[in-house]
Amino acid sequence: MNVTEFIIDTYGAGTPLVATAKRYRPSTATKKGYILIFAHGTGFQQIKSTGSQLSNACMPTGGPVVEAWAIDSQTHGAAATLNRDAIDEPGFTYSSYHFAEACANLCKIHLNGTRHPIVLVGHSAGAASAALVPSFYGRSGTPPFSALILIEPAIWPGSMIDMADSPAYKLACVAIPRRRKTWGSRDAVRKDLGKRAPWGMWDKRILDIYVVGKVCRRFTPAESTRNTASRRTRKGCPSGVVLLHESQPFINQINAVYPVAELDKLRKKVPVHLVYGERNDLFTREKQESLLRGRRFASVTRIPGAGHLVVQEAPDAVGDVLLSILGGLENQRYVEREYVL
Repeated sequence: MNVTEFIIDTYGAGTPLVATAKRYRPSTATKKGYILIFAHGTGFQQIKSTGSQLSNACMPTGGPVVEAWAIDSQTHGAAATLNRDAIDEPGFTYSSYHFAEACANLCKIHLNGTRHPIVLVGHSAGAASAALVPSFYGRSGTPPFSALILIEPAIWPGSMIDMADSPAYKLACVAIPRRRKTWGSRDAVRKDLGKRAPWGMWDKRILDIYVVGKVCRRFTPAESTRNTASRRTRKGCPSGVVLLHESQPFINQINAVYPVAELDKLRKKVPVHLVYGERNDLFTREKQESLLRGRRFASVTRIPGAGHLVVQEAPDAVGDVLLSILGGLENQRYVEREYVL
């Protein structure tokens, strides 16, 4: 597998920021297939779990994927390090439009003119940003992708903002900014998180990826020379996300409303597929149904036993569903189905 790293500039939100991305290509070139772009959910930079599953399953065997991109939002992963000064400024706020612009600019700069169809895949808050990508293509709003797959999308009409939220959602709003930031070692991280929700419910492979890639990432020499107070928070194994901004999509639910109008236009132009976990833990079933009500999508899939973090809990099942969707893009129809593990 050939992996190439990229930096993507964004300006539309008024503050110059960068997003980071990785492109995965098979060692042996595939002549025909789809280009996938993964937009992660809040707190989960670069959906390596599903991306790796698809890459391993499809690319080496001439399957339907010619390359896959995993993009970090401006407040996550390596991008958070590069944007540290800007996002630490008083008054900085993060919205779903920031990440949407990064996804749009990736397509404009690196995929413009490609002969391969593009499929954009978004999870949770990343799904909200994915649905907003056409808004960065002028009045026509012509999407750069041939299909959109939204996994547990954090999208619902404005009428749902004041509806009662689940206990897990309320806890996330309070707990994320206060979450532990450092541990003594990777083993300590793995042992600690493995005993607690939601990490204890994850696929063990994904927890390992999370520990190594997100929590225990290495800092650059430039970052390590910042002020003493900053260094004190980064001893041991530090988190790779600015927790204050990680919680903003949870606290400010207007980010879930922005994509609705864009999604209503988008459904008429390209197939839009929805994938949910069967267990309604973070967002209520009522909020999910509010998006489905009066709208027809190319398919709606529910994966039994999984919750909002279905990508982390059941990566193989998610990968199989995505492969099934890719295989059926030539013959679109509305399907309400359940994926059987």
